[in-house]
Amino acid sequence: MNELLELEQKMLACEACDLFRTRTKVVFGSGSTSPKVMLVGEAPGEDEDLSGQPFVGKAGKKLDSMLGYAGLKREDVYISNSVLCRPPLNRNPSRQELNACKWRLDLQIKLLKPKLIIVLGKIAAEQIKGEQIKGPLKQLFPENLQSPWVDYNNETKMIVTYHPSFHLRSPEQAYKITLPHWTQIKEWVANGS
Repeated sequence: MNELLELEQKMLACEACDLFRTRTKVVFGSGSTSPKVMLVGEAPGEDEDLSGQPFVGKAGKKLDSMLGYAGLKREDVYISNSVLCRPPLNRNPSRQELNACKWRLDLQIKLLKPKLIIVLGKIAAEQIKGEQIKGPLKQLFPENLQSPWVDYNNETKMIVTYHPSFHLRSPEQAYKITLPHWTQIKEWVANGS
């Protein structure tokens, strides 16, 4: 997909926010260029910054197991983040940094045309929505909505869940909360969307 490659090349030289000053590598995204499923995380961490690939550290290993549960492999999906460069000391990206990267994420989604976007964490949910979320992330969880799927556009649905790093910090609590989300995704995958 030439347009995606052109966008990636453009982003490798991006200086739209101050994160370019401290990054090692731009973490553009990876996976299938014709995915049914796209995942959007928050921001690259240290392992991702060094490798240039999304979700390669401990949270990435956890994500791989979650994808496996849903009947997906990493090569079946496309994975990106809300911002492409690691914030110093893994802090949350600022609103200015998110705004500078918003158009790129929107364009990636437009080019990839996924049928489902899995939104991983509050920062990712805010980036997709284009605004700050007031209150807890759980208000956007499937069990708290009329439908488990939120329409991103006419062709694409979204589901919001916690970031895999929550599983590393609080495994029992995360498992209990997110298992229904991933079960919903598993059913969607099994039914061919």
